Amino acid sequence: MPFRQLTCSSSGRRSGVTVWRQIADTLATEIRDRAYADTGRLPGEVDLATRFAVNRHTLRRAMAALQSEGLVRIEPGRGMFVQHELLDYALSRRTRFSENLQRQGFLPSKQLLTAREIPAPERAARELQLAKGAKVLKVEMLDEANDAPIGLAIAYYPALRFTGLLEMLAGGTRTTDILRHFGVQDYVRERSHVTTQMPDDETARLLKQPSTRPLLCVECVDVDMDGTPIKYGETFFCGDRVQLVIAAEGSA
Repeated sequence: MPFRQLTCSSSGRRSGVTVWRQIADTLATEIRDRAYADTGRLPGEVDLATRFAVNRHTLRRAMAALQSEGLVRIEPGRGMFVQHELLDYALSRRTRFSENLQRQGFLPSKQLLTAREIPAPERAARELQLAKGAKVLKVEMLDEANDAPIGLAIAYYPALRFTGLLEMLAGGTRTTDILRHFGVQDYVRERSHVTTQMPDDETARLLKQPSTRPLLCVECVDVDMDGTPIKYGETFFCGDRVQLVIAAEGSA
């Protein structure tokens, strides 16, 4: 997007408003308009000082104001970054992606990245209570809030029980509706296991974040109402965009 030029000349100032405040207001507007959404990083001090034709002391006062307002974070030696609004992601017995986002006013969406049948990895086979070498359906989705990526979700389903699931997903059918088609009228989260880890280059690219920024990793097992595992999943959340909210045992 084109950036509005602000200078120290009298024609470039708003009457009665200090230059550092005008700089802060201009950058705040650009942040809210997602001008820096691709990288999450603002230009360096020298570039911004040149753009606004001010000295670095004036610029630093503007940046300090944006940091105090919660719009940016300043990391010495690394740069200045947009402080994303944190999304609360509830982990409970009835964890549902769309409901989590909609109740906070976010628009949920998903991009199907890959969907294929593979021999079950050791961990997936164990969690799904499958024999060694059994086939599973591996589905990778990019989870989004207001069209911005917040997580990479990898799910494994028993292939024998859910034959045809991949074709239904590719056709745009919602996961919950697909499970109902296979007789799973309802399901719950049996457990979630939360860790942190660093992203590989491809995950960082998909989530549009630096490879040096940690992820929140949630491993989970969903079961049907008879207690039979139907999905083993791993979701890698952007640590600066999502905070996990753990419901008390027995909560819905």
